[in-house]
Amino acid sequence: MPLDNTRSLENLKIALVNATNRDKDNAMNKDLNGGFGTADDYGNSMSSRIIRLIKKRSIRLPIVSFAFLQALFKEQGHNVKYFEENLPERDCEYDLILVYGTVVDFKNENNACRLLKERFPEAKVGFFGPFPSRNPELFNSGDFVLLGESESFFMNDFKDLKQLNGKVFVSSLTDMDKLPSPDFTGFPLNKYGYSPAISEKPFLVLQASKGCPYSCRFYCTYGEYQGPKIRQRSAGKVVDDILNLQERYGVKGIQFRDPVFGLFPKFIDEFCEELKRRNVRIVWGMETRLDLLNETNLTKMFEVGLRNVNVGIETSDPEIARLNKRGLIEENHQEKIIKFCKKLGIKVSAFYILGYEGDTKETVRNTINYAIKLNTPLARFAISTPYPGTGFYEQLKKEGRILTDDYEKYTQFNLVYRHKNLSQEETKELLEEALRKYYFRPSYFASMLKWKIREFL
Repeated sequence: MPLDNTRSLENLKIALVNATNRDKDNAMNKDLNGGFGTADDYGNSMSSRIIRLIKKRSIRLPIVSFAFLQALFKEQGHNVKYFEENLPERDCEYDLILVYGTVVDFKNENNACRLLKERFPEAKVGFFGPFPSRNPELFNSGDFVLLGESESFFMNDFKDLKQLNGKVFVSSLTDMDKLPSPDFTGFPLNKYGYSPAISEKPFLVLQASKGCPYSCRFYCTYGEYQGPKIRQRSAGKVVDDILNLQERYGVKGIQFRDPVFGLFPKFIDEFCEELKRRNVRIVWGMETRLDLLNETNLTKMFEVGLRNVNVGIETSDPEIARLNKRGLIEENHQEKIIKFCKKLGIKVSAFYILGYEGDTKETVRNTINYAIKLNTPLARFAISTPYPGTGFYEQLKKEGRILTDDYEKYTQFNLVYRHKNLSQEETKELLEEALRKYYFRPSYFASMLKWKIREFL
């Protein structure tokens, strides 16, 4: 029976689809990199292959937008089902099917969408996510592409299925405090993990805020898509979210997916107080800036379960940072905070970028040596990547320096633009050198053994 696209939006049958790609053997996490996704490919050396295998087995995160959407749709009275391991089959009819789109897997996602259109010709099938929102022309296999935040669209704009054709513009940003607690029903909970940053399982993710006001949006996907306006979920609701995950799924570890966690100092204080008041015991991690951290707030957060902090170091060279519109954290403060985290028992995961504009073999090796000096429990080395939709990409495109329009190569591990000092091969060799020197040091193995012993005490 044909779907009546004019009927009241009540009791819709909705499928949420994360089109997993089983043909790729690297660690693919579509919620990372501002929702554009990452696909870790460190090279072909033995050390790189070992790290790739470890990452694939230990790090897999759910896409938090799906969980918010599922909760929102249920709150509105719709019937909704989540799919990750498989696509929806013909044994059930659907009115609306939403597919998440990424830069690292858009070909597979388009193929999945075509198949879903064949299986469900009467359904509205379309894409959402930061990457299709900025690059809708790459997602032409469905009925529509949402341009903006999907949570806001389905809270405020969605009135009629007939809206869902072509480019669908979202009128506003998501009010984080109006979202219900995320619902992970149907997600493969036993597959998710974030080890060794957070070893506790069951493991899931949460989001307490959207938006990033810093100037790094020139190249950063978070700021480009979410914008500079900070939208903070109240501390009480975030703790409600944690308790909900514990009660429904027995969750023991959580990583927050905020671009910058704790931009408002008042929120950190209220969050810590709320966790204490309600006697919540949870191990959690966050991504933030080192200049937002001090001994006082770190101690408060450690007391209520903070055990992992992701931070961007990126480069050790002030001139390289300036050329790339990146403000470095003051070095003494940076090293002081990392040292204090080690003392408390908070793992620091430091992110570095190789092949920035202006980089040479010497400056890249200086950054590698600085990473070894900081000796954080985890270090992520990536290659500078100009993502479509960012100012960095537009600048390089104008200069005729983009080397490929095959966006699935934009994984953070391929040099996709013509660098003035480094070739693609040299950059890949420097990436493998960074991983080998950092992770295959006897002192690194010894330090990780100490962390493991500390966790069990």
